[in-house]
Amino acid sequence: MRKKLRDTSGLTLVELLCGIVILVLLGLLVNAGIGVAAKSYRELTAAAETQLLLSTAADALAGELRFAQEVTAEAGRLTSYRSPSFGARTTLELKEGRILAGGRHLLPPGWQSGDRYEGGAYRGEAYKVRELDIQWDETDGTFHISLKVVWTGDEGVGAETELTVRCLNGPGKTEEGETPP
Repeated sequence: MRKKLRDTSGLTLVELLCGIVILVLLGLLVNAGIGVAAKSYRELTAAAETQLLLSTAADALAGELRFAQEVTAEAGRLTSYRSPSFGARTTLELKEGRILAGGRHLLPPGWQSGDRYEGGAYRGEAYKVRELDIQWDETDGTFHISLKVVWTGDEGVGAETELTVRCLNGPGKTEEGETPP
């Protein structure tokens, strides 16, 4: 036992270099794995939040158009309506990837920091509504909405939907909202 305690030879230079090379290789593998995992996490989160914004925007549009009155359209495309929330001659439009109703935000834009919005439904500049098309079918009093939302970090991540909303104040309704006999 005393002989082993007196032995101070340690490791050779070759053994030490081999150990360092193995540790460096393991570090490179871990680093590459973390990078791939972080990218996957960002893309999955973006896809989920894109779906969330799409769902929120579709619900807000459906809620707004369900109670529209005095609807006007050109070639079947909605031009204006009277809104209980936004007033007479309300128009729906896209501006900088956000939905505006009567010139005001339909969804909360977040707080303003300088010339940019942070947070809110669009998470600052991270998500945008790319397409919004609203058709008015006067014969049955329905709106046909086509909506597409994208993540600005990668044009490949996006979601789209088409939905039909029946206007409760559509054609064939009297002023009280009842269908005449």
